[in-house]
Amino acid sequence: MLNTLIEMFMQTNKITAELTSPQKPIEYIHEVLAPETCIMLIQEDREGISYEAARIIMNESNAFGLHMFPDND
Repeated sequence: MLNTLIEMFMQTNKITAELTSPQKPIEYIHEVLAPETCIMLIQEDREGISYEAARIIMNESNAFGLHMFPDND
Protein backbone atom coordinates (compact mmCIF):
# COMPACT_ATOMS: atom_id res chain seq x y z
CA MET A 1 0.00 0.00 0.00
CA LEU A 2 2.82 2.41 0.84
CA ASN A 3 4.43 1.87 -2.54
CA THR A 4 1.13 2.64 -4.25
CA LEU A 5 0.68 5.84 -2.21
CA ILE A 6 4.24 6.90 -3.02
CA GLU A 7 3.64 6.28 -6.72
CA MET A 8 0.30 8.07 -6.67
CA PHE A 9 1.38 11.13 -4.73
CA MET A 10 5.16 11.59 -4.62
CA GLN A 11 6.19 10.37 -8.04
CA THR A 12 3.47 12.47 -9.67
CA ASN A 13 4.32 15.55 -7.56
CA LYS A 14 0.76 15.72 -6.22
CA ILE A 15 2.29 16.26 -2.81
CA THR A 16 5.41 18.32 -2.36
CA ALA A 17 7.53 19.56 0.51
CA GLU A 18 5.68 22.87 0.31
CA LEU A 19 2.29 21.16 0.64
CA THR A 20 3.29 18.87 3.50
CA SER A 21 5.42 21.31 5.49
CA PRO A 22 6.56 21.00 8.23
CA GLN A 23 6.58 17.28 7.43
CA LYS A 24 8.53 15.76 4.60
CA PRO A 25 6.31 14.20 1.90
CA ILE A 26 7.32 10.66 2.91
CA GLU A 27 6.46 11.40 6.55
CA TYR A 28 3.08 12.74 5.45
CA ILE A 29 2.39 9.54 3.54
CA HIS A 30 3.39 7.37 6.51
CA GLU A 31 1.67 9.41 9.22
CA VAL A 32 -1.42 10.75 7.43
CA LEU A 33 -2.26 9.10 4.10
CA ALA A 34 -1.44 5.50 5.03
CA PRO A 35 -3.51 5.41 8.24
CA GLU A 36 -6.44 7.18 6.56
CA THR A 37 -6.26 4.76 3.63
CA CYS A 38 -6.27 1.81 6.05
CA ILE A 39 -9.33 3.15 7.81
CA MET A 40 -11.14 3.65 4.51
CA LEU A 41 -10.24 0.11 3.39
CA ILE A 42 -11.54 -1.32 6.67
CA GLN A 43 -14.75 0.66 6.24
CA GLU A 44 -15.11 -0.66 2.69
CA ASP A 45 -14.46 -4.23 3.81
CA ARG A 46 -16.86 -3.97 6.74
CA GLU A 47 -19.75 -2.25 4.99
CA GLY A 48 -21.51 0.31 7.14
CA ILE A 49 -18.87 0.48 9.88
CA SER A 50 -18.19 3.92 11.35
CA TYR A 51 -14.90 5.78 11.00
CA GLU A 52 -14.25 5.43 14.73
CA ALA A 53 -14.97 1.67 14.70
CA ALA A 54 -12.62 1.24 11.73
CA ARG A 55 -9.92 3.22 13.56
CA ILE A 56 -10.28 0.94 16.60
CA ILE A 57 -9.97 -2.14 14.38
CA MET A 58 -6.85 -0.67 12.78
CA ASN A 59 -5.27 0.02 16.18
CA GLU A 60 -6.13 -3.45 17.48
CA SER A 61 -4.77 -5.00 14.31
CA ASN A 62 -1.55 -3.03 14.74
CA ALA A 63 -1.13 -4.28 18.30
CA PHE A 64 -1.77 -7.86 17.15
CA GLY A 65 0.75 -7.52 14.30
CA LEU A 66 3.42 -6.15 16.63
CA HIS A 67 2.82 -9.03 19.04
CA MET A 68 2.86 -11.72 16.35
CA PHE A 69 5.71 -10.23 14.32
CA PRO A 70 8.01 -8.30 16.69
CA ASP A 71 10.64 -6.05 15.18
CA ASN A 72 13.86 -7.57 16.45
CA ASP A 73 16.16 -5.05 14.77
